[in-house]
Amino acid sequence: MKQTAIDARSQQMLELLAQGASSRVVAKKLGYSEGTTRVYLHKLYKTIGVRNKTEAVIWQLSRVRAQEEPAAPPPQAPAMVARAGQGFGEMALAEDLYTALGVMSSFVGPYGHVWEAGMRLKGDAPDASLVARRAQSRLLWRALLKGDFAYAKKLADEGAGDRLALEAPSDAVLLASVLVIGGYSTAAERKGPGVTPREASLLRALREALERGSEAGISALHELAAEGGRAPIIRQVAMVALFHAYRARHDDDRARATANAIWAEAEGARQQLEAMGVRPLAREAALPRPVRANAREASAAREKVTAGR
Repeated sequence: MKQTAIDARSQQMLELLAQGASSRVVAKKLGYSEGTTRVYLHKLYKTIGVRNKTEAVIWQLSRVRAQEEPAAPPPQAPAMVARAGQGFGEMALAEDLYTALGVMSSFVGPYGHVWEAGMRLKGDAPDASLVARRAQSRLLWRALLKGDFAYAKKLADEGAGDRLALEAPSDAVLLASVLVIGGYSTAAERKGPGVTPREASLLRALREALERGSEAGISALHELAAEGGRAPIIRQVAMVALFHAYRARHDDDRARATANAIWAEAEGARQQLEAMGVRPLAREAALPRPVRANAREASAAREKVTAGR
């Protein structure tokens, strides 16, 4: 993403847009007329190199995420290194679920590729607020897979928990889950009126398993993770939470098996997409040919290669 310096007014407008505010709400918050606000927004879009509000929201969320990425530590020998021939579960233990899953992480979690394909098949086009919500949910899902607890704590410190509790209760549950797993129990207290019974059960099981070390909590998480049927997101969050719980207990065998089950869940979603007629991963087997050079350029290139040998 292009690094662009912006002034305080532009920063405030971007933050409001990322929260789902309309142009009218932005105007009211900043004390401008709607006409003046539209002019400022147009200039802002031009400054950051986007075409519309949706792209501006995505730009802002990506920018925030990039700023929150910690500086890479000096390379150290890991306590455990995945060796050639070992499975996905071993890689997840050596690294983290997000790194091990790679592109497969996009097939599971909230607003994944199955949701996207379903929207397209129905002919529905998501509006700017839904695009922003999806980006926010996917960042939280990534934090859960990576074990990026500092990111969740920063959001909570900025009041995101209260806002999500009212605007997106399921995201509030996702944020609370990351906080509980990271040991930030107090910050995870807030949950909104829209939380479903199964989401409430997930948070209770997490607290029992992670805060109290309860076997009953582990069993409750396992029950949620093993459930079929509706609401696959709760099942997938419970699976990731179970992986973190086993890892915290140094129960590598169960953590490894849980990671393998998460991979199977992602692979199942990929197969579901193919059954819907969507091929999410390219199957190109041959290298694309380069643009053909003219005879003079080709001859000059061959001479350079020969001379360099």
